[in-house]
Amino acid sequence: MSKRMVWKHAVVVTLALSSLLIAQQPRPATGPKTEDKKTITSAEVEKLTGEVIKQVSEIRGLKLITPVKSGAQSRSQIEQMVLKNFEEEYTPAELDAEFKTLVAFGLVPKDFKYKEFLVKLLTEQIAGFYDPKKKELYLSDWNGLELQKPVMAHELTHALQDQHFDLQRFDKWPEGDGDREMAIHALIEGDATALMIDYLMKPLGQSVTKIPKKLLDQMNSESNAPGMEVINAAPNAIRESLTFPYGYGLGFAYDLLKAQDWDGVSKAYTNLPQSTEQILHPEKYLANELPQKIELADVTALLGKGWKRINFDVNGEFGHYLLLAEYLDKTVARKAVEGWGGDQFAVYENAAKTRTTLVHLSRWDTANDAAKFFDAYVARTGKRWPKAKLNKTAKQFVYVTPTGETLLELRGEAVLAVEGVAVGSARKLAAKLWESKGGK
Repeated sequence: MSKRMVWKHAVVVTLALSSLLIAQQPRPATGPKTEDKKTITSAEVEKLTGEVIKQVSEIRGLKLITPVKSGAQSRSQIEQMVLKNFEEEYTPAELDAEFKTLVAFGLVPKDFKYKEFLVKLLTEQIAGFYDPKKKELYLSDWNGLELQKPVMAHELTHALQDQHFDLQRFDKWPEGDGDREMAIHALIEGDATALMIDYLMKPLGQSVTKIPKKLLDQMNSESNAPGMEVINAAPNAIRESLTFPYGYGLGFAYDLLKAQDWDGVSKAYTNLPQSTEQILHPEKYLANELPQKIELADVTALLGKGWKRINFDVNGEFGHYLLLAEYLDKTVARKAVEGWGGDQFAVYENAAKTRTTLVHLSRWDTANDAAKFFDAYVARTGKRWPKAKLNKTAKQFVYVTPTGETLLELRGEAVLAVEGVAVGSARKLAAKLWESKGGK
């Protein structure tokens, strides 16, 4: 699945997602008391910003170069700002392509209201956020200042990141490089979440690296985020994609902190993570294990007149896990994708916009890794289409499903899937796709 849309919206849910992490941490005996509900002012936010940024700067080891502008805004003001940015950044065609990609992979139902969901998500439990374009921090005026300190610490970390590492350089990311984009976002959010936990634990003389790694893994297995009705009700693939940068990003930052302290985290902005595989397995980042690049052959002409490609991207290890976990046990899914090496997928649509075809090619570290994923994807397909007619050999399965013909094929260290094509045409398309760079 493409990640361009799903992770872009995670910035506005920092409070609720972070609370999932904070809730399990030791808190100071003199922690914040429950406050009476009252509207806070921009002057109060500005004063607190000056106090918190000093602490954040000291913990993170990054000097404040320029004062951070900040203020309080009402719920309607923040909602209007977020929605305005949303409308400016994404076209209806992009939203449509993202939705059809999710449907093609079987990750959301055809009647899922994608745009409506995103709008609800963007405006749910907004606590505050840092805007790299305006260089300003916005806090909600309806939450008490003490309760918002962790959010402020998190978001002010983003301000320091921006001043030292230029977060805006990630705004115009190349199309079709979503897995790497998501990995970088995990670095950014993992850094800020680790800092936030350090900020909370400092009064106890503790730090995030004192937390057992098993507890971090337990956090990542949590299915719900407190107080987030919209995200908790979202399809699994969308929900896990939204929380990935925080949970697994924290695990990535944790390992860098263990190995090289905060200096190691800072160096990662120069030596950027290249894949979600490196986020899931920080040892592969430290060993500089790079993904393989695959370029799928264009099959537009073979599909027929009026067909066009509407989306293409890289799923990565995490994306392949999501594909399997939608239909298989999560533990089985994780183990089946650990040997990921590289991939690319593409989604095509006919002129009438009534049919889509999905093709994806992946390479794995070894032939055995490829076989494990192939077997898992065959099992997934069987569960997705339990009544499909099947014609198979040892390494090629061809199904006739309600969306058309689906072909799955294993060749050495590579796995190819062609899904939703006209019956009788899958093998012809497969032959063309095997010619792709990285296919053989």
